[in-house]
Amino acid sequence: MNRLLALALAAGAVAACGSPAPPPRRAPPPAPVQPKPMEEDVTPKAPTNIYVYSPIGKRDPFQNALAPQGLSAIDTGRRKTPLEKWSLDQLKLSLTVTGTATPLAMVEDPDHRGWTIRLGDFIGKNGGKVTGIHRDEIVVTETITDHSTGRVYPQNVKLVLPQTKDEERDMKMLQEGEQLGPSKGGR
Repeated sequence: MNRLLALALAAGAVAACGSPAPPPRRAPPPAPVQPKPMEEDVTPKAPTNIYVYSPIGKRDPFQNALAPQGLSAIDTGRRKTPLEKWSLDQLKLSLTVTGTATPLAMVEDPDHRGWTIRLGDFIGKNGGKVTGIHRDEIVVTETITDHSTGRVYPQNVKLVLPQTKDEERDMKMLQEGEQLGPSKGGR
């Protein structure tokens, strides 16, 4: 009986120790796979506040604060020539000298004084610059500012030599078909 008892105890111990292992835990379900967005579907995120600079009411940081006020907006720092006190329509072109390395011209002011000008000289109230001296005219380039857009446009103004009475007569004769040449009474 001792044996039977020992056998029963051993069977009980084996039964108590040898219980089957618990079932394995279930793994959590995998996260759902989200499809990749197409490039069209991706919208860039705009910043919530956009800064736009406005110069209205602010001083120009490039303007000399110590300079006297009341000067024109375009102050180049150069001295004005005597010909800049009259407008271009008050000046009269008297003669031109071309065919040289440095062409020159002479203009007459309203006081009947003659002034010699060269390429690059400034004349006229609008700060025009002489950009061309030709046989019968000079070309003065003035800058015109469009205040609505702020753009600056160059404008060419021509001062033309006035025709003499003989030149006008000769031009009229040429237009009528007459030929000019040496007089017939000569050789």
